[in-house]
Amino acid sequence: MTMTYDFHIVGAGFPGATAAERLASVYNKRVLVIDKRPHVAGNAFDELNEHGVRVHRYGPHIFHTNSEKVFRYLSRFTEWLDYEHRVLSSVNGQQLPMPINLDTINRFLGTQTTELEVMAYLATVAEPRDAILTSEDVAVSQVGRDIYEAFFRNYTRKQWGLDPSELDARGTAG
Repeated sequence: MTMTYDFHIVGAGFPGATAAERLASVYNKRVLVIDKRPHVAGNAFDELNEHGVRVHRYGPHIFHTNSEKVFRYLSRFTEWLDYEHRVLSSVNGQQLPMPINLDTINRFLGTQTTELEVMAYLATVAEPRDAILTSEDVAVSQVGRDIYEAFFRNYTRKQWGLDPSELDARGTAG
């Protein structure tokens, strides 16, 4: 007996799984979901290992939403784990919050300044560039050399295996 489907969806990550569920439950369509992996959830898949520790097979992925409608919808399919995400960067012997915020800058500089004062400071240390070609150009032109060296350069080297001077500026938010 050959099964027929109204839709074939390739990929069981968030988009594919959501599309398949909506087509099946709302429109009563027969949907076949195809994925190269033996599980749903795509890169967000996690599982408990033999010691009961939650392991993210493809690296940690955190789902964020401020939409109550989205939260209610997804709660039909999963239990949520309480989680508070904190990232710290080790700089000059200090553990400083990332991404960089007012607290990060004040602790890095040893100051107690306001946001406006930090913005004024950054304007004085930013290094103008004739052309913004690399990720280094983006960062240095916005936050200056000291903050670039302390935060951006080593993180980029660790994350991408390349110096920011080797990465195109289009890959850097700015």
